[in-house]
Amino acid sequence: MAVDTTKNAVPFEMAQIPGPEMAKAYNTAVIGAIIKKAKRPLLVVGAELFEDPVMFDKAIAIGKTGVPIAATAHSIKGFVERGYTENVTMIGLHPLTNYLRFKDWQGLDGKGQYDVVIFTGIFYKFASAMFSTLKNFNRDIKRVSIDRYYHVNADMTFGNLAFDPEKYHEAVDEVIAKLKA
Repeated sequence: MAVDTTKNAVPFEMAQIPGPEMAKAYNTAVIGAIIKKAKRPLLVVGAELFEDPVMFDKAIAIGKTGVPIAATAHSIKGFVERGYTENVTMIGLHPLTNYLRFKDWQGLDGKGQYDVVIFTGIFYKFASAMFSTLKNFNRDIKRVSIDRYYHVNADMTFGNLAFDPEKYHEAVDEVIAKLKA
């Protein structure tokens, strides 16, 4: 049975109201299909994965489907420890956000700007600011969160799954299964 990731779609922080446009919570099949259909997806991960180490394995599974990974903060260490560095690039979150703002940026690999950027494991306030920046400065990039929090400034997000790690892991597994299908 699929995890209902559309429930509890309210800002994780009570006062975070972004204005007239707010993210919509989608189910895992739709999020997986959007990522799979993307021409230039990018998975952005952060140091919060160290609090939930199984998420490194899930990020690697996403990477193995061909989605390049931007490892922010010191999250690169988790990939190196697991022996996976194939399509992982270390970059600071703030410089990456700045680069993504520009439509003519050629990406981490020099092959062009990304069309879908997926976020997980980034501290909530940092991810919120990154989503807000992209929402206001580069509308061509679809902003997707597969994080355990509902992110108001994303285009697509899960509802809040922060207090149910098992359901959160199951939801990410469903996205991965869709990418592999």
